Amino acid sequence: MRKILFTLYVLLIFSCSSEDENYLAESISVNGKNIYAAGYYIDGYPNGTQYATYWVNGKRIVLGEGEITDIHVENDIVYATGLDENWEAVYWVDGIKTVLDGNDTSSNSIFIHDDNVYVAGRFSNGSCYWKNGIKTNLTTNADSEAFGIVVNNNGNVITGGYYMNNHHYLIPARWNGTSRRNLTKPQGGDAEIYDVKLKNNTPVFFGMTMRQNNMVGLLPKASYWIGNNRTDCENGGTWQNNIYGGEGNGGFILGDDIYVTGHIQHIGTVDSDGNPNEAEPGITPHYWINGQIFDLPGGPVFDNYWVGEGRDIVAYDNQIIVGGWASSSSHSQVATLWIDGQLIYLENKDKFPSVVNSVYLE
Repeated sequence: MRKILFTLYVLLIFSCSSEDENYLAESISVNGKNIYAAGYYIDGYPNGTQYATYWVNGKRIVLGEGEITDIHVENDIVYATGLDENWEAVYWVDGIKTVLDGNDTSSNSIFIHDDNVYVAGRFSNGSCYWKNGIKTNLTTNADSEAFGIVVNNNGNVITGGYYMNNHHYLIPARWNGTSRRNLTKPQGGDAEIYDVKLKNNTPVFFGMTMRQNNMVGLLPKASYWIGNNRTDCENGGTWQNNIYGGEGNGGFILGDDIYVTGHIQHIGTVDSDGNPNEAEPGITPHYWINGQIFDLPGGPVFDNYWVGEGRDIVAYDNQIIVGGWASSSSHSQVATLWIDGQLIYLENKDKFPSVVNSVYLE
């Protein structure tokens, strides 16, 4: 009954939408929780402006030009990080911007602990994190980036990302403070960490692994690590039936269940003349629970490739909310929420290219 009522409410919202506003003119929520989705939208495509944007229950809020990569809400204060109009790494607290220390910076995630703001990312000489805008170096003089950050109950800063070693392998890494430890990866392959969450004060790392395959080179899978114990998620098929591989972008923990969202990439086939078969998916949205794959509906196949991707995931009261993008007949990417598998465009799918990078319930 709950899902049917939600569907009817969304249909009423769509019927009241205005072409001059974002696609959801009224609000949506999950059992009384506010849904925050953050990323960007582009106004005036194809030569328009990209805006750092978050949506609260479907209502668009713009912080300025740029992009939001992660969002966190605590005590009704909205914290976000990303890039501003100068493509510099920044964070916002209720819309007030702080530029992060360093040159050629990029920020990926944000965490709040004891009213301090922690951000993970990179700068011109390697990986780093910031506390209240002040930079702490992690791995330098190397190709390295920190994507996820948490602070545990003991006040220890834990980040996850990757670095490239002298043999040109991408090594999944965690940093306890500034001390680096390698996480497991397939022999002869690569791996990267894209997100970190805490499970009973133990960090759980989310990302992807790539292993050697004689036919397709490096075959990727969405993966997660609890401590240093790695689980590689199902791809839902093999390269023999046109599935190239998977990638995990964001994760969530609820009780003993580990949630991951991301995409599966398909190899695709060609016709007798060598032309790509239209209407075949390229990149499709999915999520995993404890390594088991579940499909999400995407948009129509756009340009023989684009369908959809999950970027972040949360679970609450037996409902699963995924944020990301889905294609439309007009654009390759439109900001999207999936609530219990139901696709909801956050913007007019024929007017505003857009992406959700992060979701948060409050």
